[in-house]
Amino acid sequence: MRCLLVDDEPGIREGLAMLLRRRGFEVATAEDCAAARARLDEQAFDVVVTDWRLPDGAAITFLRDCDVPAIAVSGHPDEVERVAAIRAVLAKPITPDKLLACIQQHVSAEAERDEPSVELLPDVRAIVDDVVAQLPAGSEIECRDDGTFVVLRARIPAGSVPTVRHLGGDLRVVETAEGRLVELRACRDGRPDADVPVARIDGAWPTSGCFALDCAGVDVDEATFVGWLDRAGELRRGGAELSLINVPGSLSSATAVWEATHDMPMRERVGPRLPAELAELWS
Repeated sequence: MRCLLVDDEPGIREGLAMLLRRRGFEVATAEDCAAARARLDEQAFDVVVTDWRLPDGAAITFLRDCDVPAIAVSGHPDEVERVAAIRAVLAKPITPDKLLACIQQHVSAEAERDEPSVELLPDVRAIVDDVVAQLPAGSEIECRDDGTFVVLRARIPAGSVPTVRHLGGDLRVVETAEGRLVELRACRDGRPDADVPVARIDGAWPTSGCFALDCAGVDVDEATFVGWLDRAGELRRGGAELSLINVPGSLSSATAVWEATHDMPMRERVGPRLPAELAELWS
C-alpha cells in the first residue's frame, strides 16, 4: 500500500515513515500543504496520513480536492473540517498500533468494497464519494446512470444505522424486507436541478435566466478562467441566476478567491432536490 505521510515535525514524520515501511508500506513524505499537493500531483497513493495544522495552513487546503482516502491527525479533533477524502480523525498523541488499525479499518476494508463503476463528472463524483465514505464496511453498493440521473444504492448490513450527511442530490434511507437501503439520486451532469439548462463555460452562454456553466474538461490558465468569472459576475449583477459546476481542482482555488472577494457565491449544491413533501413519493 502506498502512503503519503504529511507532518512538519521531522522526528515524527520520519519515525512514522520508518514504522510504516517496516509494515510493508511504500511511504513518501511531505512537510507542508504545498509539498503534499505536489506529491499528490506526481504519483498515486492509496492513503494519506496528515497532521492537520501545517506551516502553510490547514490540511483542508489539499484535502478538499483530494481523491485519495485520508486520515487526519490533530491535537484538537473538533477543529478538523470534514470533506469526502477524510475517512477518520485521530487525536494526538497517536500510537503506531492505533494508526495501523485505523488504516486497516477505514482504508483496507474500503478497498474491498464494490466501488461504483459509472464514470462520473467531478461534482457528482464528490457527492457519491462522500456518501460511500460514510457507509459501514460490508455495504453492497451499486451505481447506475440512466442518462439523466445517477442513482447510488447501498444495502446496509443488518444492525447498522447509518447517519449520512451529503453534499447534494436526493438522499434517503429506505426500510425494505431485505434490510436498510441507502439511495442517492443526482443529476448526472452535476447541475443544481433537473430543469436548469447547462452551457459549456468555454462555449456560447445564455445572457439571462437561470442556468449553469459546466467547467468539466476545460484546460485553460487561471487568467482566462478569472476572465470568465468576471463575465459571469456581470450577468449575475444584471439579474441572471447562474452557477458553476464541475470546476477542475486546478481552478477551484481561483473560484474560491473570486467568490470571497466579490461576495457572490456561484457554486450550488448538486441537484436534484425534492421538496420534503414529495420526497416520500420518489421511487
